[in-house]
Amino acid sequence: MKRKQITNSEITEIVATNSKPTAYSGQSFPFTELSDRIFEIMLYQIFQLRIETKDLSLIEKYDSVALMQGVGEKGRDCILTQKGANVGLIQCKQINKNITKPEVLKEILKFVLHYINDKSLITDIDNFTYYLAVSKGLAETSITLISNFNKNFKTEDIKHYCEELISKYAGLKSINYNDQKAEIFKVLEKIQIKCINPSDLSRYLFEHDSLVKYFFRVLTMTDNALLESIIDTYLSPILNKIIPKEDRENKDFSFRFKEYIQRVYTHYSSSRTLVFGNQQKKLEDFYYPLNLECKVEEIDCKPLKVCTLNYEEDFLPQFRKVIIVDNGGMGKSTIMKWLFLNVIKYKKGIPIFIELRKLKNRKTIIEEIISELNPIDKVLEKDLVTKLIAQGNFIFFFDGYDEISDIDREFVTTDLQNFISKSSNNLFLLTSRPETALNTFSDFKEFKIKKMEKSEAFELIKKIGNNSEKSLRLIEKLKENVFENIDDFLQSPLLVSLLYKKFEYRENIPIQLQEFYYDVFEALYQDHDLTKGDSFVRNKKTKLSFNDFFQILREFAYYTFKKEEIEYNDAILNKYLDEISKRLPHIKFKFNDLAEDLVKAVPLFNKEGLQYKWSHKSFQEYFTAEYICRDSKERQVSILNQMYRSSKSEKYFFIFKLCYDIDFKSFREAILVPYLNEFVEHFENSFTFLSSLPNIDLNELILRKLITFNKSFLIITNRNSDIINSIFNKLKMEDIFNAGKLEDFPDFMDDDHKIMLILFSSVTIIGLRKQSDILNLLINKKSDLLKDIKNDSKKNKKMKKLTEGLPETIIVNLQQNFSNETAENLILFNNLILSSWPEKKNQHLDIDKCKIFLKNYNEEIANIQEDYYQGF
Repeated sequence: MKRKQITNSEITEIVATNSKPTAYSGQSFPFTELSDRIFEIMLYQIFQLRIETKDLSLIEKYDSVALMQGVGEKGRDCILTQKGANVGLIQCKQINKNITKPEVLKEILKFVLHYINDKSLITDIDNFTYYLAVSKGLAETSITLISNFNKNFKTEDIKHYCEELISKYAGLKSINYNDQKAEIFKVLEKIQIKCINPSDLSRYLFEHDSLVKYFFRVLTMTDNALLESIIDTYLSPILNKIIPKEDRENKDFSFRFKEYIQRVYTHYSSSRTLVFGNQQKKLEDFYYPLNLECKVEEIDCKPLKVCTLNYEEDFLPQFRKVIIVDNGGMGKSTIMKWLFLNVIKYKKGIPIFIELRKLKNRKTIIEEIISELNPIDKVLEKDLVTKLIAQGNFIFFFDGYDEISDIDREFVTTDLQNFISKSSNNLFLLTSRPETALNTFSDFKEFKIKKMEKSEAFELIKKIGNNSEKSLRLIEKLKENVFENIDDFLQSPLLVSLLYKKFEYRENIPIQLQEFYYDVFEALYQDHDLTKGDSFVRNKKTKLSFNDFFQILREFAYYTFKKEEIEYNDAILNKYLDEISKRLPHIKFKFNDLAEDLVKAVPLFNKEGLQYKWSHKSFQEYFTAEYICRDSKERQVSILNQMYRSSKSEKYFFIFKLCYDIDFKSFREAILVPYLNEFVEHFENSFTFLSSLPNIDLNELILRKLITFNKSFLIITNRNSDIINSIFNKLKMEDIFNAGKLEDFPDFMDDDHKIMLILFSSVTIIGLRKQSDILNLLINKKSDLLKDIKNDSKKNKKMKKLTEGLPETIIVNLQQNFSNETAENLILFNNLILSSWPEKKNQHLDIDKCKIFLKNYNEEIANIQEDYYQGF
């Protein structure tokens, strides 16, 4: 049967005469303002472009989409085919309300009944997908129905709906429901039903933004009417409350906030990224919406996922204080900028963005806000700004807690705590790499960034590469799945982006992390500007060779990393380069030329105004690791050992990962061997008194040895305990996570331990960790020194029953105490500790493998002959 398809010329004519609704750039689109036909055309063109660009979710399902004429098309606005077979359809519902369950059922049944009359509509019921595209949304009952449609439909009155449709449509009059019931049910049990809702449509248009201009009149977010709306909604009411009527005309606060929003929106709407060679790019051109996940160790919290495509109500303001904690390169700052822009787009409040690394020399948050507002009278405006903020309606974005220098950390943390406490009517979003000091913000809901799935990484590659042949070749190469560790490079937006950048230069896939960063650096040095053609290489003003340039970067990174600085003005940069040049007298270069090369020719730095900043902190760490392993010579082992023993060792995690790859022998000598020796000593000499306990389970004894290596815990069973109140007071007043011991507490920590977690739940757990612990590094490296130990959740459930008769405080450490005085207590507290552990890891050191490793190492050292290094 010939399909009545609409032609491209007809589509062009319809779209050209369409009256376009107004949408603000990046804001949710007003789909309900589109006409029925335009909505159908939009769906058709979205799917057409997704198929043409080889969308991974469609590429193996469909090779063509056709838009139908729109009259008498048997419940099919668009049909999807694969090699000529009918394998799917799109039915559009353009209506300004949520579609109810009866409406959903009738739409689907109408098509199924037409299929009963015309079997050509579905080639194979085992391979057919019915898409229902809605402009507004679905009722809750509709969502439940579709979630498992092939089963859920059986609870509905299918006969009633079918007979209603048969009586309504002339083309269905010949059908007798009772005769066709079995066939109808067979189809409903087989075909897949999927909904395309407005958020899906927004995402598709976001990924294929060339379509937007055909359907919407887009205004920029700096449009005056939008800014006025934000000011009128959120700022003017509180200004009127705190400024006397007779003084209002003399105050230009509205103007200052409006100017601030406009300026900062413009600033964060675009960015210079290394993958685009430091070209200024719109954030929406390379942003990929990641998902946030609520911390799973919070016993009372169901797992929660939030997509960062738009400003979601179940994120802010549902949680008034949120902290996003994850490793470098996961996209924390980019998410912050995107959500900041979305607050403006969706008119959700007055956003204030503060990069915490800028708070130096005892500069307070209020002072930073006031300086951003360009005030005339700082003294007067400080008082007014403080009063304004106290009223509410502000959303504060505090980015990069981990980038605060140690010198300023205590002051900034205290100031931040005080500011949040006095501004509790507002919303707060904070980001940081993992640090124990973050437990200071225990009243913040903690989220992590969900690691990217392979399919998401591939979509990001296509987005960055603009669906180029090179981006598709990279995806195909990655799909070959012959690279053992490649998944590690596909879970982080930064690494995915750099992988594409590196692949542009040389089409191979790195195996190790160190090799990956080296290849990216080489690609940047050898062939910077690929946008100007494969043969174009930007001249370097320094005329330095690759090796000389590499050596300068290693020296500079190491020198500045020790100073905990990633940003420098002209004067500081020249001062540091002068120091470097004295250490490398054989390399001649002009400071200004090198600074220009680092921004333009080999764009590892960004320049904003007079400030130079590493394009990403991980590059400073990479070159630092290369310096330690290549240039520090006989001091290498000493440097690594100092870092390992340091109270700041958690900050060096990424450098340790790199050194593990670059020079494993030195890493082994400086860090791994001392660590394993400590473990063996602990394992063989701890808890010897427990072996005589009646009914002792040796596996539980081994588990206790493992979970107390380098760690100890204080468990507080009474929620109303004075100790807990004391903890809360200390959290508000000081950074107890970097300050050492907790005074006036039960003695459960040694001098070389630091607090790593405070978990408030049915019981409160304070956990300590030795400052030098590399278990997570070994887990990350998939070391064969580890073994899996599963937490017995059934045993752990018994802990809930053990709520009466317990001491107020219970210590779990190397001593004999209540936590291990009976075999039952040993089991219960083992499982309680494991269930609360932040990393949720089931891997621990294997004592037998560790002993073998140390034995082999000692034999290797003993067998090295002095003449091995002679004879030349």
